[in-house]
Amino acid sequence: MLQCQDLISWFLSRSTQFNHAREDPEMASNGALVWIDCEMTGLNPDTDEIIEIFCVITTGTLEVIDGNGWGTVVHQSKDRMDMMDEWCTRTHAKSGLTDAVLTSKVTPEQAADELLAYIKKHVPEPGALLAGNSVHADRAFLRKEPYKKVIDYLHHRILDVSSLKEAARRWCPREVMENAPRKQGLHQAKNDILESIAEARYYKDIIFSNTANITSPMRAALG
Repeated sequence: MLQCQDLISWFLSRSTQFNHAREDPEMASNGALVWIDCEMTGLNPDTDEIIEIFCVITTGTLEVIDGNGWGTVVHQSKDRMDMMDEWCTRTHAKSGLTDAVLTSKVTPEQAADELLAYIKKHVPEPGALLAGNSVHADRAFLRKEPYKKVIDYLHHRILDVSSLKEAARRWCPREVMENAPRKQGLHQAKNDILESIAEARYYKDIIFSNTANITSPMRAALG
């Protein structure tokens, strides 16, 4: 039976091959990640609505393809915004999102069309993974009309950075979490998704790179 160290050695030898593969832009683009963060009127996809979306697309090795990204604020009526719970009301008012939603002219249909067009522009072939923090929640909202066509264009799998964090919390040396990027918690779609990418880069470099890039706490853990 393989011991843990044997498995680690095998993985690290394979990661060297992956690092060579990353140098090929065409190969990297095949693993494109579509990073999306949504702000909503609440957490229930059956009754709440998306009010802000931001999207950044990276290669499989987390190189940003378009530095500008794409984002929009989606209009909802004042009556709908007044139905938000206390946390959403306070948070979205503080960030200025509530006012932006009320003055926006963008309909959900327009937002869905523009988002899909942006993704197709940079990822011509369907099947890229949706990525983000707790991105299953964003996906649940995007599965509704009129956004469903966006989800249909993507792969059924997701890359959830929150899962990487929870795995690192349980299975890595304490220093890995202590040195992880700190988040501002602004609940603004663009800022949140850029923080997700930065966090993913950290775990990629600390945990999934070859031994030349592993910090001393991780090196000690590997033995």
